Amino acid sequence: MYEELIERLKPCPKLNLTWYQNEDLYSEGAVEDTIIKLISENEPEEYVQAIADNFCWSVYYHLTHTRKNLLNWYPFSPEASVLEIGCGMGAVTGTLCDKCGEVVAVELSYRRAVGTLLRCREKENLEIIVGNLNDIAFEKKFDYITLIGVLEYQGSYTNTENPYLDFLKKVKSLLKPNGRLLIAIENQYGLKYWCGAREDHTGLPFEGMNQYTISPKKVRTFSHDGLQKLIAESGFSQTFFYYPMPDYKLPSVVYSEACLPQNGNMFNMQYYYVPDNSTLVAQEKAIYGDIIDNGVFGFFANSFMVECADGESVGEVTFAGMSSRRVPEYQVGTKFTKTGQVVKFALVGETGRKHLEETRENEKALRQRGLHVWESSLCGKELVSVFSQTETLEEVMLSAYQEGNTAKIYDLWNRIQAEILASSEEISWEENILYTFGLDIVPDRERYGAILKTGYLDMIPRNAFWEGNVIYWFDQEWTLENVPANFVLYRALLRFYCSFEEANKVLPLSDLARRYGLAAGWKDYQQLESLFFGVVADAAHIAEADAFCGDTRKACLETIAKITQK
Repeated sequence: MYEELIERLKPCPKLNLTWYQNEDLYSEGAVEDTIIKLISENEPEEYVQAIADNFCWSVYYHLTHTRKNLLNWYPFSPEASVLEIGCGMGAVTGTLCDKCGEVVAVELSYRRAVGTLLRCREKENLEIIVGNLNDIAFEKKFDYITLIGVLEYQGSYTNTENPYLDFLKKVKSLLKPNGRLLIAIENQYGLKYWCGAREDHTGLPFEGMNQYTISPKKVRTFSHDGLQKLIAESGFSQTFFYYPMPDYKLPSVVYSEACLPQNGNMFNMQYYYVPDNSTLVAQEKAIYGDIIDNGVFGFFANSFMVECADGESVGEVTFAGMSSRRVPEYQVGTKFTKTGQVVKFALVGETGRKHLEETRENEKALRQRGLHVWESSLCGKELVSVFSQTETLEEVMLSAYQEGNTAKIYDLWNRIQAEILASSEEISWEENILYTFGLDIVPDRERYGAILKTGYLDMIPRNAFWEGNVIYWFDQEWTLENVPANFVLYRALLRFYCSFEEANKVLPLSDLARRYGLAAGWKDYQQLESLFFGVVADAAHIAEADAFCGDTRKACLETIAKITQK
């Protein structure tokens, strides 16, 4: 079956079976054949629909482009060589091929190796070796090596008294003197495990806390300090810890030891529990605030990605966030560097560059209107600005709410409204965009207030710095023509109140809606926002991801009821 597919598709990468022992030591079963068939019949940009048509966890996990977020921001050298140990079905292999000069991927399973071969069939800089890394004799060393979900299994695949240490020593021997090792692995004490989630490898809750003494499987993860110690013992002198959230498998944001999350950052995070949430006893989302405030996020992060080197500088990038729930042409990432730069980049090849150019033009247009805009410049395929140490307007706003300072709160929202009104020239009320979408809205001169020729939809508190009592806007991606100024203010209010539910206890959103004349058109703004969301967001991809989130509070209450039954 595989040979026929290979012959028909004629993939460019080299498939090396020299070290293959004619036995696949692990498998998810027949679903892997389904995934390979989908790979053979679809191009990567068609995977979202293929997942929807064949929906299950395995198909989603192996094919979703969210997997790429683990490495699509990492600053690989363009001419570098990479050894990917445990490539699976190529979830990140294509990204490595796009970012580096040469990629050698090692995979124990022939079936999964075929999946990678067909998935990366256009990549001429890829060789796939089927076999156990411990058996393979390499003729060269590499600039980078990746261990993504591999180290934890070495109790089964490295036959020594200290398999985890010995495996890392073997891996280090394959690196060039100035090379980097990237390890992605779950945290033995990840918060989701304290909340009762099943251990990813054994399927048993609290397995890590019980020191892996319950399951007979030869698999384990490590604590933050335990992993750091293991890496040091294997010969690496430098480590830099990243914290992908919600974990390394499906990250949307990557924090680091140099850029930890702030309280509130976790509120809108999408948490998933596979195979189910039936063993949960606490809500993960509700606990992060205290963990962050107590300075122990690194201990409780669900997983790690560790950059390891021997005498070389590490941690060039300190933060990365990916807007990968959008349609491809709008998918962009943002990363912070330790040199003080904020870099926006396209996630899908050249597709997103036009969007970055439009963002730059929006900033220029706002500046021409007399507004203060944080300076940025297009450098090749990236939009670069200087990181500001000052507070964002959202942080200033949140502090005012926490202090219960309603006078300051009103003053800040007044400032935002004034900036929105100043951002564009006004046009006739009859040109209102709401009248052009067939929403059955009756034209009304007074209902929507001023109509702006150009509405800058990202004039929200999160996208502004507060420096010297002056608002500096940044990251102005989106515009709509002929839009009510009140719609822009509606979006600013909604984004803030959706992120910080406690704000309603200080000053209800409904009060602000009445104060600024938004109440009459609120439902119309909701319709317009829905239309805008439909253009920008990848609804099918979002629905697939959200299917694994579920109601964790309900699950926790059901589990607690079972535990406390007499």
